[in-house]
Amino acid sequence: MKNVNFPLDGLPSTDELNNLLQNMIESGGNFVNYMMKIQGDKKLMWDFNGMSPDTYGCERFFVDFFINDEMREDFPLIARDFYAHEFANISKHQDVEYFDIESGEDWPELMFNRFTLGLMMNAMNSGSEYTKALFLYLHKTYYKKEYRTLKRFSTISLSELLALAKPEGRRNYYYTNLSRILCIAPIHGIKMDGECNIVYGILNEYSNQFDLNGGYSFDEAVGDSFKDCRKEIGERFDQKKLYSLDAKMSKFLRNVFQWLGYSPEYADWCDENDRGVEDRLAIVLSILKKTFHKSNREYSAEELTLYGMILHCASAMTCNSSWLAETLRILAYGESGTLYYDEFPPMFHPEDVQVKTGRPENDKTERQVKDFTEHAGTDGCRHDESVLIEEVDKLRRKVHKLESDNSSLRAGLAEKRMLEEEAKDIRKQLEASKRELAVLRNYVYKLTESDNPITDKKIESMRETIAGYRIVIVGGHSNWLSKMKKEFPDWIFINPEASGSTDVSIVDKADYVYFFTDTISHSKYYQFMNVIRERKINFGYIHGVNIEKNIRDIYADFEED
Repeated sequence: MKNVNFPLDGLPSTDELNNLLQNMIESGGNFVNYMMKIQGDKKLMWDFNGMSPDTYGCERFFVDFFINDEMREDFPLIARDFYAHEFANISKHQDVEYFDIESGEDWPELMFNRFTLGLMMNAMNSGSEYTKALFLYLHKTYYKKEYRTLKRFSTISLSELLALAKPEGRRNYYYTNLSRILCIAPIHGIKMDGECNIVYGILNEYSNQFDLNGGYSFDEAVGDSFKDCRKEIGERFDQKKLYSLDAKMSKFLRNVFQWLGYSPEYADWCDENDRGVEDRLAIVLSILKKTFHKSNREYSAEELTLYGMILHCASAMTCNSSWLAETLRILAYGESGTLYYDEFPPMFHPEDVQVKTGRPENDKTERQVKDFTEHAGTDGCRHDESVLIEEVDKLRRKVHKLESDNSSLRAGLAEKRMLEEEAKDIRKQLEASKRELAVLRNYVYKLTESDNPITDKKIESMRETIAGYRIVIVGGHSNWLSKMKKEFPDWIFINPEASGSTDVSIVDKADYVYFFTDTISHSKYYQFMNVIRERKINFGYIHGVNIEKNIRDIYADFEED
């Protein structure tokens, strides 16, 4: 077995741990003895003395990595089913005092997924039969190959565990596969050999390197420079100018949010950290100085204000995530899910909600509605007026709901039409590019041909044939243009030195437009090419001042048609 050297004061890196496990499988060495040697050398330490292992690290990895790409698409439905079955028991599941359900500072999807899986793990550890069945079903559905393999085992040894967890692709790691098998196998009723306990210890130690919930502090980001930067902002800049620049950029930002379909004040509403323009710029200046500490340059008011808007948007985004994390905890655990209620006790007390006993209100409403529909118009005074009012309210709510849905559909339809128009424009550009490429290939091919005639027809016959077409020539030397005009007086010739105001509509009725590549400006070329693309006019390229060759080249295009 190959030696893997770990630093005395730290844990192995991800690659080192994967290499260690890989080497163990390939060499057939005694993994337990090797790990015990590392423990004896005090390079890795964990609490393992033959007792029941601590499975926290293993389950932590399971929570973080159990959801694969296929499950991710379905997870909102999975979460909904779990909450529908277990929501009333969440507080009881919390009594296991096992998982610290912190969703972590992550993007909302991962935050919600990790939070929900953490609750599911607590539910399973507290004995929820539904959650055990759910995990088995998810494993069977989203890890089919592994599920079919595990079904054949009643016990798993260490070597079998490592073989089962061997990564198949570059994106998979031993620790994710190990954690999943160690968590799922017991639910299948599979017993783990005692030697496997050492893996729990490894994962326990190793999970500390993946602590996603450490967080960061304001002081760590800007150090002690904030006060000095706040003073610099006040002394070096005209406050009126700063507020004017901020207003200008805020106006642009509001239009950005409006274009995205959000309220123009979205960032202002969400950014709970904002302290006003001057403090915001002081934070920006502090972060800039820490980021580019080797530079002594002074930042302009415009630069700081622009960076300030970036900070404002980033802060709004993270505040949303923080709000979501706290809301998830409150939904699951009530008042204990946040420290806010310790300082500001809620006025809402669910135990004070009084529900009337007796016949259900719905039964009365259904009876009255039926009675009303049978006798309306004949003896309306016999029916309770409140029934009619309630029905009117229901219809009003339905109307408002339909109006809201209709508005959303209109917005979605408008976006769809915009995307369709964009796709249509892209297709047009692609078709135009293909036409241009075909013409250019043909032109390059002609350049490689000899000057021998390409047909048995005589030049006079060719001249008579093409003279009858409406042809526009763009570009060309003055002497060459004079000769061509004598040969083809009915053709239109565009002097390459003509002003930019040349009426490009003259190509509208042309049978063919030719660009004389030897003498033409880029601006003149694109001026006419844009019209040719839009109106799909036939075009080509000619070069050289040999009139007979020019006639043969042009004739060849019409002969091909």
